[in-house]
Amino acid sequence: MTKDDKIRQLINIGWTSYKNKVASGLSDPENEKMMQLQFAQTLQTLIPVFEYKPDETIKILLEVPVNIKKRTVKRIIDIVILHTENGQKIYYPIELKCYRLYTREGKEGKDRKRGAEPQGMFNYWTDIENIEQYTLLDNYSFGTQLTLTDHGYYVIGKHEGKQVSIYSTKKDRKGITGILKSSYGQIKLNGTYYMTAWEQIDNFHFIRQEYNNAVISSKQKPKNK
Repeated sequence: MTKDDKIRQLINIGWTSYKNKVASGLSDPENEKMMQLQFAQTLQTLIPVFEYKPDETIKILLEVPVNIKKRTVKRIIDIVILHTENGQKIYYPIELKCYRLYTREGKEGKDRKRGAEPQGMFNYWTDIENIEQYTLLDNYSFGTQLTLTDHGYYVIGKHEGKQVSIYSTKKDRKGITGILKSSYGQIKLNGTYYMTAWEQIDNFHFIRQEYNNAVISSKQKPKNK
């Protein structure tokens, strides 16, 4: 098993466990920060199962600052899995989105919906662009984006109008790649993504996307420094 396969399996098992806990109500993330902490804890409990060698360690890092090539501003990665073996460090970035229909007050019976769905969809694709950029960093491997929602608009809503349709996350959307541009901003995607990957469990929908810079041509890949 390669290092990438091992970390991919760790993420997949952790995500499967977390999805089902959220759907059943055992985990109830009210926002992205809570999702981050809960999912990080899930990964942490699985780590001993994947450390096979005496000189091998896997660590979970939160809020990791990096400078990406496309933008001058610093990005903060939600979760990074750091794999170390024989002194070699490899980083696996994970970005998260948690789109809940109601605020905490709304869950308590008040009519408090979150709203701002178009901005939320733009932010989703910004995450995808970011994980692509992270894979260009030294010692970074594939990037993962994980999203959950109990707000059906993101998955089955009517995404009409030019602004909304450009950043649509609707489940029947396929082959999203290239430039996404509107008044919200411009996003460039090197990979190709399919929103048909949405998975429903009870009242929630979940989706996992991955980008691996190693699969693009050597002509496009940056030279090692």
